[in-house]
Amino acid sequence: MTLPSRTGGPTTNEVGFFAYDHRHLADWLVEGLDASWITSAPEWTSLDDALRILAPVPVLSRYACVAIDGWTLVLNNTPNGTDVGVLPSHAARELKCRAIRAVRVDDDEPGYPARILEVYGPDGEPPLAVERSIVAADDGGRWVFETSGKAFDFEDEEAYRRRTKASRFTGEMLHDYLLALGVPADAEPDWATAVMIERSR
Repeated sequence: MTLPSRTGGPTTNEVGFFAYDHRHLADWLVEGLDASWITSAPEWTSLDDALRILAPVPVLSRYACVAIDGWTLVLNNTPNGTDVGVLPSHAARELKCRAIRAVRVDDDEPGYPARILEVYGPDGEPPLAVERSIVAADDGGRWVFETSGKAFDFEDEEAYRRRTKASRFTGEMLHDYLLALGVPADAEPDWATAVMIERSR
């Protein structure tokens, strides 16, 4: 499978990748939440199992931390699907690990198209520990293209000068960049060892 992608709809259009053990990341997550949150082992065997439990709901109530080839995949059930928000920034600063927010909504998918790569790390630019950010997105009828931080050596900077902003950072480029960063974006997550953090009341 490839992540992020339309494979699981809004649950997998955005994902978080953390260069950290998934069980320890789950412990860190639950420590940062209030006492109503607990961890459990959902005993999933496939993405379909995860999608049933992580379907979007009106109020965020579940996170999942899943081992994926030495990294951790983070998904959750916010109203619009997975939204890892500022977690990668916090993890980079507190856990001293590289952490990534990746979004891929292709132009022919429902909702607003977007390709976003946000890379955070312990050596990233303060105060948020940003190493690199690349955004090509339709923010409601108008495409924007923005970058910040120092470009990685593998980036296709010539593409950033294309006439249409939508074509400057494509889903294929996002995938290639993730692989170049060592992120296992095309590996199968180890669903059987997933840890879920959920609101108990």
